[in-house]
Amino acid sequence: MGNRTQNNTLSIITRIMAAVLVLLTIILAVLIYFKMTDTKKADSGNVKDKADLEQAAGTAPAADPPAALPPIQDIGVGTIVDKAQVDSGLLDQYFIAVEINDNIFQYIAGKSYVDNENISREQLRYVKVLHYNFSHEVQVGELIVNAGIAEDVRNIFRELYEQEYEIASMYLIENFWMEDGSSSDKNSIENNNTSAFNYRTVAGTEQLSNHALGYAIDINPLQNPCVAYNADGSFRENYKDMERYVDRANGEPHMIGHEDACYQIFAKYGFTWGGDWTDPIDYQHFEKNPG
Repeated sequence: MGNRTQNNTLSIITRIMAAVLVLLTIILAVLIYFKMTDTKKADSGNVKDKADLEQAAGTAPAADPPAALPPIQDIGVGTIVDKAQVDSGLLDQYFIAVEINDNIFQYIAGKSYVDNENISREQLRYVKVLHYNFSHEVQVGELIVNAGIAEDVRNIFRELYEQEYEIASMYLIENFWMEDGSSSDKNSIENNNTSAFNYRTVAGTEQLSNHALGYAIDINPLQNPCVAYNADGSFRENYKDMERYVDRANGEPHMIGHEDACYQIFAKYGFTWGGDWTDPIDYQHFEKNPG
């Protein structure tokens, strides 16, 4: 009887100790799990803190540089390009003046260029440049000018680009072609297009324009209208938003004046400004005839 009681007691103690051991094992496992979780969190936080410190110190891995801009000859006119792709140390490659090739000549023949005794294809140059548009994006533009001023024009538009001067639109007049040179010029103006060569007469006259010889350029024409009056005080030619921009003191952006970078750069290269004329007053107009 005594031995049986003693054996039962030992059995109970053994079971209790086993249960306690199992419980301790579970508690230890739980503690180890939470310890490992806290260590992982700490390690993750350390990695993030290190990355933040590296970024703040400028030591974070640099992103790949953007691909170089292809030659401007290979970029379509009107294309918006990434400013980061423009190599500021080699700007000249994005501002070119070249002879009129067959494709360009076929495009302008019978429109801005017609057979005449005053200017030949060989006397003209195709100019392709970068410019900032009114959204301050870098865009590809084009002009045709007289060979005698082509290098000046190339340099002028490079300097305008360096000044981040904004030009709304810059396409050949053919992009706005209507029935003839004069109506196309008006359409170009009302689309605020900067243009140059167009074999036509001065608006409202029979006199050949300097645009017909490639010696003149019109810049942002909506903000810089050509203002001429009839005897009754009405406008000789009326363009979109004209009255808004006749007041040159209204502080509107993109209006050319003597303090404007556009005027100063053109004047630097010997161009005269139509804004200094009296009849008409042609605020958009710059010309140079080297004779």
